[in-house]
Amino acid sequence: MTLKLQTIICSTRPGRVGPSIAKWFDEFANADGRFESELIDLADFELPVYNEPNHPRLQKYEHDHTKAWSKSVDAADAYVYVIPEYNYCPPPSFTNALDYVYTEWNYKPCGFVSYGGVSGGLRSAQ
Repeated sequence: MTLKLQTIICSTRPGRVGPSIAKWFDEFANADGRFESELIDLADFELPVYNEPNHPRLQKYEHDHTKAWSKSVDAADAYVYVIPEYNYCPPPSFTNALDYVYTEWNYKPCGFVSYGGVSGGLRSAQ
């Protein structure tokens, strides 16, 4: 059984470099052969600042953007976040996307490919 890995572009900023870095990693992961890697772009989901009335643990999603994000996250076995450093922190789009769903992330491993800043984005992944 091949594990499904999502390589998630976490920046949604215009002019971002994340897509090129994510593409490189996605190709690397697929070439490895142990994963079926899929490239996911947070910008495609157009998630506003968290706007669901119910706690994500309940999975009572009311908005189509949340339902689409939930379905995407649930489909993977593991995740790699391609994440820039913004002001010594991860981008708000990343933390917002994490908060949108809860159960879908449970018991699944993740890793980080970080970039930017003086330390190559290390602080955002910490």
